[in-house]
Amino acid sequence: MNHSRFISCTVLVLLRLAAPVVAQERGEAPVIWLDRGDTANLDLSLGGGGRGRETGTEFTFIEESSSGTSPKFTVEDDHGVTWKVKLGEEAKSEIAAARLLWAVGYLVDEDYYRARIHVLGLPVLARGREFVSEGDVVTGARLERDAGDIASTHWSWHENPFVGTRAFNGLRVMMALINNWDLKDINNTASAPDGGEQQFSVTDLGATFGRSGDSFARSKQVLEDYAESKFIDSVTSTEVNFVLRSRPFFLSVFNFGNYRTRLDMEGIVRHVPLADARWIGARLGRLSRAQINDCFRAAGFSQEESGAYTDAVMRRIAALEALRATPLEAAAVVDRCLVSTCRDAPERETLNAISLHNPHARAIVGGFDQGGGVGVGVQFTSAGTISGVELRATALVSTRGNERYDIGAFLPRLAGTATHADVWFSYLRRDTGLFVLDPEAGDDLSTDFSIIRRSYQGSLYRDLATHLQGGIYTRVMTSQASLGPATTASRILSYGAFLHYDTRDNSLGLTRGVDLYARAASADSLRQPASAADYGWTERELDARGHVPLIGRTTALLLRSLVQLKAPKDAGRQIPFYDLSWLGGRRALRGYDSYRFRGNNLVLLSTELQHTVRTLTGTRGVDVFGSADAGQTWGGVGLAGDGRTIPALPTNQTFSRDDWHSGVGGGVQ
Repeated sequence: MNHSRFISCTVLVLLRLAAPVVAQERGEAPVIWLDRGDTANLDLSLGGGGRGRETGTEFTFIEESSSGTSPKFTVEDDHGVTWKVKLGEEAKSEIAAARLLWAVGYLVDEDYYRARIHVLGLPVLARGREFVSEGDVVTGARLERDAGDIASTHWSWHENPFVGTRAFNGLRVMMALINNWDLKDINNTASAPDGGEQQFSVTDLGATFGRSGDSFARSKQVLEDYAESKFIDSVTSTEVNFVLRSRPFFLSVFNFGNYRTRLDMEGIVRHVPLADARWIGARLGRLSRAQINDCFRAAGFSQEESGAYTDAVMRRIAALEALRATPLEAAAVVDRCLVSTCRDAPERETLNAISLHNPHARAIVGGFDQGGGVGVGVQFTSAGTISGVELRATALVSTRGNERYDIGAFLPRLAGTATHADVWFSYLRRDTGLFVLDPEAGDDLSTDFSIIRRSYQGSLYRDLATHLQGGIYTRVMTSQASLGPATTASRILSYGAFLHYDTRDNSLGLTRGVDLYARAASADSLRQPASAADYGWTERELDARGHVPLIGRTTALLLRSLVQLKAPKDAGRQIPFYDLSWLGGRRALRGYDSYRFRGNNLVLLSTELQHTVRTLTGTRGVDVFGSADAGQTWGGVGLAGDGRTIPALPTNQTFSRDDWHSGVGGGVQ
């Protein structure tokens, strides 16, 4: 079988294996969501209890509780029903939040707000005495019906029977909608009333309708904070990231357990599938303004406060409904990548961004090729201060002393929401890598390699379908590279086009889906000195990856096929040694040094079996993996700056089944 047919077969296998996996419908038990029918007919002033189950008018004290942060005690009303009383800043917000969740189908406690209740036999309370006035009258009380002696347990946001289902993802959206910043597992309850189906619910919704943040910034039931809070952070063609800031003050890192718990909470409302966000938005959209207003009136807010809260909630519902049209007409600025820079051309690259909780600054990791060390730095952006464009400036330094600086502009919308553009200048200085010259001479023969690059580039790309993007690009790049004693200077114009089909899903566990990338390009010298080599070549690239789930979300098979074909345009024209195709290193033929094999062309086949041995969050964990790679390069020969052949860089001139190099291994990630 020739190599082109083999590559085509590999791509077809990837497509078949990585086809979308349809989740199986779960059985009737356990339960986290119920279809309440037409939400437009629901009475939100009463909530789940309905008429006839409201509290009595007289209450008798039973006992005080010391749990939680709010004052609590238990009473019995004149109908013999036991109620749990909560006082303080959570009393109103909890009832309003519960009414909204109940309306869209979630299981909540049955509770009511009473501005004043009279409690017989009320002692001097350890907490909450400021809410008690003469005559044992208690003000601002939330009363929750006591379910009795029903066995219950706590459930985790990251490990429960519903993870990945539409109902569970809708609940994640609801937590962002009400700004619930206290998503601890102890606030979640799983119980089985009357020995029936196990019911999962969020039973503490008091830390809502304020502002999320660290202990200095967050608030509960503060209208101004809630109305001014950002709701949607970013939207891609498949996912929505909502805003929930829970990370503690940075000095709290010394209490690592609490710090990690709070940090994990932020991930609960991120990577929500777009379709599921639209689904819960559609259900919320059936509620009338009067119904939403009833939630806040039932919680004891004034008419003015209820109206303002209703306006804020309806704005958030409208943002969710705006997701229904297409992913490209979402309420937030659309950027296909949830990182600072994610480009498909001229070179595929992703820089990982770390939030600094400042819209104008991000910490950055990455930015250097293999062998260049780990890059760290900062990026400053104009964010939303300039309409229609985001300016970006990035500075990076690697652990090996290399430098990189980027300045550019990203235009998210050009003549509509589906067309985007990037223009940027980049400066790179790298002089610490090792460039292996002769693969046959052993590992101890290597030559210092350094390069200084200045490049101007731009790309114009369009979303052709939900998962398909295509574009064109151009770049002018000036390079001065040294390979041992030889120096190469060049100024090269390149241009090309690309297609990218991406159905990968990172919202739960290991990545699953297909990632197909194809590119064709041309490159030519510009105003070279007479003594310099004449550069000119064409190139084609195909990178096909499939992420195949094998056992649930904890085991997956990664398959990859990479092909690069580069050819001088005519006799006498060349490809600079630093732009040849290469194999070796952690991303391209593991088990060999970076740049171990070089030539005009390459083919790489890679497999990796991954298994999560410890889940940390819904999207993070500790994995073990085993890998097997095979590849070869062929065609061409490296040249020095003055056009002389470098004899120490041999290469296979033709593709051969006898010239494969392979490696197997494994590790932890």
